[in-house]
Amino acid sequence: MDALQIGGITSNLGGSTGAFILGIILLAVGLVLAFFGEDLWSAALAVIGGLIGGLIGFAIGYAIFHDWLIPIVLGIIFAIIGSVLFAWMVKAALALLIGVIAAGIAFLVLPDWFVIAIAVFAVVFILAYFFMEKIIEFLTAFAGGVIAGAGAFVLVAQTAWSPIAPWVAIGIGGLVFILGAIYQLVIEKN
Repeated sequence: MDALQIGGITSNLGGSTGAFILGIILLAVGLVLAFFGEDLWSAALAVIGGLIGGLIGFAIGYAIFHDWLIPIVLGIIFAIIGSVLFAWMVKAALALLIGVIAAGIAFLVLPDWFVIAIAVFAVVFILAYFFMEKIIEFLTAFAGGVIAGAGAFVLVAQTAWSPIAPWVAIGIGGLVFILGAIYQLVIEKN
């Protein structure tokens, strides 16, 4: 049985067949994430918020009424509310995180100017909040490129071209990132 050697780490993936399947899966996931990542992100947030809200609504309803009908109705209502709130709160939370990171960097560069760090936080938070969709599109395209590059590496590492597998991975990953970013940021919006 062949073993896949990546950076000195050997993994038994069921021989070249397992490595081939892994490479194909990584390529497919990378392509989907690079080209449709923002759409998947929004759907995933809605589902997660809905599940959390539904569970909370059902638990509250069951704790109060000890019945099944009212908790199910409350679960559905809370699921809708949770879906909307979770999507909005995540956007605000990510913008807050980006603002705090920018303010921290500003404070490290200019430790005597705390007011400047506060101003940097406010400006970056506002910009990040309004451009969060673009940031998410860029980051999902980047993540898709990295995952597709890993898939290309796994596939090429199993062939006679294995010495150039890192370069193929960088090329494929970079190309998927650039094309995915162009698609999500420019083409999909038109």
